Amino acid sequence: MKRILWICLLLLIVPTLSPAAVIGPARIRMVDGDVMFRTPDSGEWLPAAVNTPLDEGDALWCPENARVEIQLTDGSTVRLDEGSQLDLLSNEDQFTHLHLAGGRAYVRTDKAATVNSLQIDADDTTVLPAARTRLRIDILPDNQEDVSIFKGSAYVEGNGSRTRVRAGEHIALEEGRNELLSLNPPDSWEEWNMERDREQSRAARAESPLPEELRGYSGELDSNGSWVRVPEYGMVWRPTVIISNDWAPYRSGRWIWKGSDYVWISSENWGWIPYHYGRWAVVSGFGWCWVPPARGDVYWGPGYVGWYRTGNHVGWTPLAPGETFYGRRHYGRHSVNITTISVNTGNIAYRNRNVRGGMTVVQQNDFLRGRIVSQSASGNASISVSVSAGSPRIQPLRETRMPIVKQTPPRVAPPRTEYRDNRELRQRFPRLTPEADARRRPQQTPPAATDDKTRGIKVRQPATTPVDQRPPATVQPRSVPQQRPEPRRLPPQKDDQPVPPVSGVVPRQIEQPRPAPAATSGRSPQVATPPRTERRQGIKAPQPATTQPAPAAQRVEQPRPESQRGGLKEKKVWRVVAPDNGKEQNQKEKGPKERERRER
Repeated sequence: MKRILWICLLLLIVPTLSPAAVIGPARIRMVDGDVMFRTPDSGEWLPAAVNTPLDEGDALWCPENARVEIQLTDGSTVRLDEGSQLDLLSNEDQFTHLHLAGGRAYVRTDKAATVNSLQIDADDTTVLPAARTRLRIDILPDNQEDVSIFKGSAYVEGNGSRTRVRAGEHIALEEGRNELLSLNPPDSWEEWNMERDREQSRAARAESPLPEELRGYSGELDSNGSWVRVPEYGMVWRPTVIISNDWAPYRSGRWIWKGSDYVWISSENWGWIPYHYGRWAVVSGFGWCWVPPARGDVYWGPGYVGWYRTGNHVGWTPLAPGETFYGRRHYGRHSVNITTISVNTGNIAYRNRNVRGGMTVVQQNDFLRGRIVSQSASGNASISVSVSAGSPRIQPLRETRMPIVKQTPPRVAPPRTEYRDNRELRQRFPRLTPEADARRRPQQTPPAATDDKTRGIKVRQPATTPVDQRPPATVQPRSVPQQRPEPRRLPPQKDDQPVPPVSGVVPRQIEQPRPAPAATSGRSPQVATPPRTERRQGIKAPQPATTQPAPAAQRVEQPRPESQRGGLKEKKVWRVVAPDNGKEQNQKEKGPKERERRER
């Protein structure tokens, strides 16, 4: 029993502490002009609208006199000017990969972004912006790509090299040439982006009741509503929409078929967060209020509603806090994946169905073509509907894929180019990181040297050759201290074997020369160059003047008195500071010699 209680407790605690697994796609935040987008399943360019979700494989096109603003999952902003095309290559967890096929783009990264969370590729340039960075990318007609940094920094890779560009700098990349310059004077495109940034910065605030995963959208909600505290749910958001008393969520907009499900596209400029996260409730004295999700349970959904089906009609109801969402994948704690579980719809009842504006019912044809007519509660009550687990399985039409149904003139159509699959673009522009690139740089140096030698393009190769030879040169001084202790490891028993001189010890021989005793011995060639290291070990040193080891060994054995004389000279040098009388010293040396001759 205790084990069961512990398991239940963990199931309640872990979701609130763990981060959300699904944050959601990017979305179109602002549209000015006839902006068009394309999805992999549609295969054609369709008119885009505000709050259109953008997934992997989607593309955007801005014709003449058009601009668009995109908001990424981490709160970063990307804006496109006229004549620009952008491909969304990847939208993974904490990583977004974009490809600018043409035109120019303005990027503003959020404080939560990292240097590896956003990558923007042009045809020959890769940009990795850091957090709190503002930059623009221009693709010019002469195959030149410019990157300008207004705030922050970014890693820019082009022509086989990577450069960190900082605020106030502008890098121009052409074929075989990179040039770092100062910023150009601002133009109308730059001034328009700066004004947009100031407006959004004024609307944002540091503290917000939103969970940490959604803090980037706080300014949008603050500008279009107010936060109130209610006893049942805590802090809730109330929109300041004044349409009529019958206003209700999921009324101003339409359902489109995108991917493999129906997705709600709100025509309200603030209609992204409240319709794809959290739940809705009717609070006494305030009306409809949006309840944000709990921290760690932030899951993007196509539209958190309960579905109804009957005959030729389709209906839906906003889900109340705690109610289960029936979808075709996992959407957090309060969700059921209907692709793996059979659901008994007879036990499902939604609390918001009986409130004013709580249920919307339209004909199936209007549902597919995006014609939603607001109906009063009394009008909806006259239609008998039944609960449906999950969104309706109705074959979509061409209009069903359009966020907004309208005719676009031929002049706004994008240029006819060969369609490239998203997988092909991702293979052409792989994900890069500064750490991985730093590891690749040493590996790219040798091939570059061989190519330049064969082509004869660069003049820097003679400078790279000594660079490769520097490591052996630096190792040579280190070899000297490694050879110095070698004579110390020689065994003292092998006196009759010749020991070759060590080059590293030669300077120590010059420190204490003794030419005077060598002159008295009469055999200066034999005593002039004894290695000092052998004397320290008590080993009689061979004669290094000759290259033959055998005669040197005989000299050590046969003229023993002279070898002893050399030993006396060493003792006289190390033990006697300065003899007073040279003659007395010679007599002391002759005494031991005569004794040895007599003993023999």
